[in-house]
Amino acid sequence: MKPKPNEYEVIILGSGLGGLIAGALLSKQNLSVLLLMEKGFKTYFEKGGYRFIPFSSLSEKHVTLDLIQTLSQKLGLSPIRGKRRDQENGAGRKERVAFQVILPKSRIDLYEDWLLLNKELQREFPKEFFEIEKFYKEMARIKTSLKSAKVHESVYLPLPMRLRSLLKNRFYYERSPFSKEFKKFLQLQLISHGNFYSDWFPISFLASHLLKGEIDEWVGLIDLEIFKNQVVEGFFNSGGRVEEVEKVQKIEMGWRRGFTLSLEGESSFHSKILIFNAPLHHLIPLLGERQKKIMKFERKIQPSSILIPIFLGIQEKVIPVGMRDLFISIFDLENPFEGGNLLYGSLSPRGDEGMAPEGKRAFTVLGFMPLEKWQQGLFDEFREGVFRHLKRLIPFLEDYLELVDWGWVLEQGSRWSYSHYIFETPGGFNWRDGLIPIRISKNLYFIGKENFPYLGLEGEVWGGLRVGEEILKRFH
Repeated sequence: MKPKPNEYEVIILGSGLGGLIAGALLSKQNLSVLLLMEKGFKTYFEKGGYRFIPFSSLSEKHVTLDLIQTLSQKLGLSPIRGKRRDQENGAGRKERVAFQVILPKSRIDLYEDWLLLNKELQREFPKEFFEIEKFYKEMARIKTSLKSAKVHESVYLPLPMRLRSLLKNRFYYERSPFSKEFKKFLQLQLISHGNFYSDWFPISFLASHLLKGEIDEWVGLIDLEIFKNQVVEGFFNSGGRVEEVEKVQKIEMGWRRGFTLSLEGESSFHSKILIFNAPLHHLIPLLGERQKKIMKFERKIQPSSILIPIFLGIQEKVIPVGMRDLFISIFDLENPFEGGNLLYGSLSPRGDEGMAPEGKRAFTVLGFMPLEKWQQGLFDEFREGVFRHLKRLIPFLEDYLELVDWGWVLEQGSRWSYSHYIFETPGGFNWRDGLIPIRISKNLYFIGKENFPYLGLEGEVWGGLRVGEEILKRFH
């Protein structure tokens, strides 16, 4: 029997990386797959020779080699190398810095090499360095055990292991013997890896990420758009189809006929299996009678803040000596979400004329803004706070600005494809299994930052691979 027009085995709603990976995996096995993208949604901004790419976590800017190799193998992609990494060897490799953590009284470069990081910590936290050194040695011991468990499982697994005899306790910041500044240093490293803000993390997760450069080689700064375009190309080449849609009005599900997605006007699409690949709180209203059943998952995790990008074009000479191309910075330790107090920053690589004109740098700054203030339109206080914070980091910044754009987020931030949020959870959960399951009913799957929000890009990739592999088992 020939399939009916607009009828597919799998429909993916949303164009995030996890959904693209699942789609590419499924189309490679000759399943009919349709990817529905939101018309008019932009994942980047270009103006005056500058190119800016917003991001949701620092893990989207540098990734582990393990992750790249896994994707290359599963999808048949050419490995992507980070900028300025191919020529590095010897001392250059040791001096790699994942990113910089900027605190009110200290500034720490997270070197890949432990000896260099050790010197940074000794310089910035001299009074408590003895306890810090003991703490890192214990983390290294646990990290080695985690790596051994990974080898035995013989699969790519970024999530914390279940080593019950070794890892019974959780790491609580309030119980540790460190200063408030050092505790915040640890917390910001973990928060910056994903889309999850928490005051506690399991000790296995802490060990997995504090010493990432010690064991896992990371690739360096990447352009996530190039990364995604390679996956899209593989999807197209294996027969996948993409449609841009203005708005999905309603999603209906029947036990035999699968899902019907009604669009604006009279058009509709049908599929046996549906994959959500956008923030869950944006998609739940489309489900009609099923909304109440799915809301139990939404209650597990809620967006607490939205990441607001501000795009700055600046002259190279204004960047202070010692400022790294990627950083997280906090102005006041007590009020992290108030008025531009907590920022991510990403400078385009020096000399990259694809991102900025000669002698200039594209500077993407993302501030954490409470979601209720965003919904109320309270932007002025936030914007003033961001620039107050930036002037502390870069003196005389305003005298060297070439370009400032704020309007992109006002247009794109209200779209259902916008995925730059920070999440919190009101209750406990199993770190190993994630917060939101990848399958939320018989034929309805979900791939989003809410699955494994503490894993960032790794969580999205892992979710996409798992969904693709689970669906393939049902068809073969």
